Amino acid sequence: MALITRTPAASPTELRLYRSWLMGPALLLPLVLALAGFAALQRGAPIWPTPLVEAPHRGTVFAADGSVLAEGPAVARRYPNGTLAAGLLGFTGAVQPDGRYGLEGLEYTLDARLQSGEAVHLTIDPTLQAAAESRLADTVLTTQATSGSAVIIEAGTGRVLAAASYPTYDPNAGARSAPDAMINRAFLYQYEPGSVMKPFVVAALLESGRLRPDEVLDTPMHLRVGTRTFRDVVQHDPRLSVHDILRFSSNTGTIDMGNRFTSAELHAWLSAFGFGQEMPLRSTFTRPGLLNAWDRWVPQDHASISIGQSVSTTALQLAAAYSIFANDGRYVSPRLVEDEVVPNPHQVLSPEVAMTIRHMLEYTVESSGLRGSRIPGVTMGGKTGTADIYDNAVGAYVSGDYIVSFAGMFPADRPNVVMVVYVEKPRTSTSSTLVAAPLFRAIGSEVVAHWGIAPGERIVADLD
Repeated sequence: MALITRTPAASPTELRLYRSWLMGPALLLPLVLALAGFAALQRGAPIWPTPLVEAPHRGTVFAADGSVLAEGPAVARRYPNGTLAAGLLGFTGAVQPDGRYGLEGLEYTLDARLQSGEAVHLTIDPTLQAAAESRLADTVLTTQATSGSAVIIEAGTGRVLAAASYPTYDPNAGARSAPDAMINRAFLYQYEPGSVMKPFVVAALLESGRLRPDEVLDTPMHLRVGTRTFRDVVQHDPRLSVHDILRFSSNTGTIDMGNRFTSAELHAWLSAFGFGQEMPLRSTFTRPGLLNAWDRWVPQDHASISIGQSVSTTALQLAAAYSIFANDGRYVSPRLVEDEVVPNPHQVLSPEVAMTIRHMLEYTVESSGLRGSRIPGVTMGGKTGTADIYDNAVGAYVSGDYIVSFAGMFPADRPNVVMVVYVEKPRTSTSSTLVAAPLFRAIGSEVVAHWGIAPGERIVADLD
């Protein structure tokens, strides 16, 4: 049966180019749109064609529990759960010049497999995905933020259990949706993470034998490095233990510790944790973040990178890095498709150092203002982050604009769940303790309710 479908003639690459510019200067959007349209016209294609195309058979996409996420032929594809996992799934349309029917997300990257009629089974737990999307949307809206994301990874296996983005869209509407809503922020949006990076500096120093867990360091309230003055936000004693440097999120203390590394050494360690590196997951689009070559750093760059500025990551990449602490020092590659082939796990830290960091993260939650954000019935460890946002249009950080985040794991002693959440440009509060940590708690509570975790119990996920 021949079906009529309405879809942009601009190729998926051109559409992704357009959406990538949404993260840059807004004034360039008309130019990018014009270029995408011009490229389509150059190929002799109208911008909004309505071709008659035979609907080919297409493989079904299943969630981890066997429920259907996408089904039906390419030009009459159906997404029975509406917006659920839309940023991951993408959508289909009329056949493109390269022979693809998938226009975005997994529908695009796994197009050949799906066109062959082969089913795809994802690691996504639909209950947790729905919970993450709902809680994230509530937080973004109530804090008057612009966007946000949440990623849940099963430690030990690397299975991505949920990857939520807001704003979102209904893939049943396909290309008629707002381009900004189609971005898979969990995997693609690069941002400066802020203080959630500090545990990696501590871990690298411990592993290198250049720091003892019981050391006490000078921690002034402000520190001049190069042309920049770094300040601590929370008032604290002039000398702090390593545990309390993380607890109070001391910038000056972390910078002082980071100076025990040369720039080349710090760069090598952050690269080993996965920052600035291509993600080993190959089933869908990801981005590597940005970690500039160390020989381009000036003194204030070394300091900034130690506290999570002048470096960018994604929620997925950060969750994978935190999984190193949960997995006794091993890096386990995330995977989104159950039969996806990923590199074997490899050791980054010793089990002893990984355990020490877990204890520090638990102490950070239990001994600070984060106590009110603990997940009921389970121990947890984590770290907040509040990062300035760099505006490429003006070439500077924008005063008053922040990304607030929380990265953590539970149960604290033997973690099986690693989660990262962030909220961009909240207006009711710019405190990660008041915005991101409660979001972590809300989603984490749904995980506990869904899996029935007792305090300190190792989670055994049975999602088949």
